[in-house]
Amino acid sequence: MKIFLIICLLLIITDIRENVGHRENRQEFHQTVSRKHLLSKQDIRNVKRSVLDRKIKRHDNDAISVGILVQELQNETFDPILFYKAQGCESELKPFLKKDSFLLVLQTKFQMDLYQKFSQKILCIDAMHSTNAYRFKLITCLVQDDFCQGNSPHEKDKN
Repeated sequence: MKIFLIICLLLIITDIRENVGHRENRQEFHQTVSRKHLLSKQDIRNVKRSVLDRKIKRHDNDAISVGILVQELQNETFDPILFYKAQGCESELKPFLKKDSFLLVLQTKFQMDLYQKFSQKILCIDAMHSTNAYRFKLITCLVQDDFCQGNSPHEKDKN
């Protein structure tokens, strides 16, 4: 995958720079060269990150952004939100959670199907901490399929 990304970056840069400095264009070289011809791989990565952020980020405030995303997901045909408690709010369903706790439990249709089919066999749980600036824990559940492979939702999206 990394090689693919590097090749794509190089192709973009080559395409942009293709005619700059060409023998026929040397007379106008100083007129034809602009900032875009001096792009680096990092410039392209920054643009890509900026575009992706616009698709993902609903609001500048991360807490509000997550709340908006949760509302959008709850309005889908299959609601993947099993539980959501925003930070700073009380939870009637889970009163043992502290007011400053944040909890978001997601399960896609694909994950639910895998869980129902394979969880009686084995359920693997992995907890990671400090995965972001807020130091939230990320807990992942995996089930093992008939081929002894762990499955998570992104496996389906690769095909």
